[in-house]
Amino acid sequence: MRTRPPDPVWRLLVLLSATVAPCATAALLVAMALSGSGVVPVVVVAAAAAVLHVAAWRADRRPVGAFVAAAGAMAVLALVPMPGWSSGVWLPSSACYLLAAWRLVVAGPRPWVRRVLAVGVAGVALTAGASALRAPGGTDGDGAADDGAWSAWLPVLEAALLLAAVVAVWGFARAARAQRERAAADAARRLELARRSERAEIRRDLHDVVAHSLTLVVAQAEAARVGTREPATAQALAQVADTARSALLGLRGMLRVLDAAPAAAGDVVPSLDGLPALVAAAATPLHRVTLTEHGERRALPADAESALVRLVQEGLTNALRHVAPPLTVEVHVDWDAERDADAVRVRVSDDGGAGPRAADDAGVRAGTGSGLAASERRVTAAGGTLDVERGDERGWTLSARLPTVGAA
Repeated sequence: MRTRPPDPVWRLLVLLSATVAPCATAALLVAMALSGSGVVPVVVVAAAAAVLHVAAWRADRRPVGAFVAAAGAMAVLALVPMPGWSSGVWLPSSACYLLAAWRLVVAGPRPWVRRVLAVGVAGVALTAGASALRAPGGTDGDGAADDGAWSAWLPVLEAALLLAAVVAVWGFARAARAQRERAAADAARRLELARRSERAEIRRDLHDVVAHSLTLVVAQAEAARVGTREPATAQALAQVADTARSALLGLRGMLRVLDAAPAAAGDVVPSLDGLPALVAAAATPLHRVTLTEHGERRALPADAESALVRLVQEGLTNALRHVAPPLTVEVHVDWDAERDADAVRVRVSDDGGAGPRAADDAGVRAGTGSGLAASERRVTAAGGTLDVERGDERGWTLSARLPTVGAA
């Protein structure tokens, strides 16, 4: 099974092994036959060479099988003597073994990485041993140079060259595999970051838009129910409020599944220009919501501006969701440079209304809600601080300090 498409360099090497190497090997086989080596050795060497070429051609699809076949063919060549050569491993077709080994190390199963080196070293030892057994000894009768001494050293030289080739190919292949694995790991990390960013964006949209809108539906339905005198209309509005609360509970479960995540780069930053509309949308006949700004607005970093708007939105959402009407919520933004030259201060406070809606929401108001935790992360990431305090009598207050542009 192909693990990944072969690269163009690999295709070129396989093409050369299927064209140039067979021609050179065929010429050597003809010379071998003419030298009187016999039919059987020529046929055996030709068959082994054919196996090597097929293995190189199939190495990209069946790396393990191709390498095993190539190793077997090389073992056969190591045992077959050739005229003028110690063995058949020096045939041009033997380069196909290195191609199969390369492919298995680069793209094959991890356990085979070391096995390829072990098989290569064992093959070198087999070749050297077979060559040593075939090496002649002694001197000639005329006192010429001792060919036997040279023949004794020839297997050692061949073994060194073969071992260098095996180790070099294995080392480069392992480095190529490591590079591929790093690239794959980087791609996987980028994909995971993209998934987390998408999940975080979905979560923020659900919490900041859908949850806030559902909370407004509950508040407005309750306000309309109190103001109507028609029992049927009041019952319908009560059902609308209950349905919206149920949807909020389900939404909170979805938010826990999605999990909170830091804001992703490139998100649209909430603007201070939309703050008055945000506050006005939360007001109903039973929910008095006011916005007060002191001092002249100063420039805020993008993350600080986003954190401020989201904090106000979270404070309004929590108050409308967890406190029964009638309710008063005050949003106060202090830009006064004389009070704090390096920061803006924002406060969202409610008067406690008619008390909490349900006992199970008390923990959320105490600061364990995921939305409030996300707001705290935004404020902290922007270099600010956030405090959640219980009011003197009833209600809660969210207070934050966020740095302005140019603050030290």
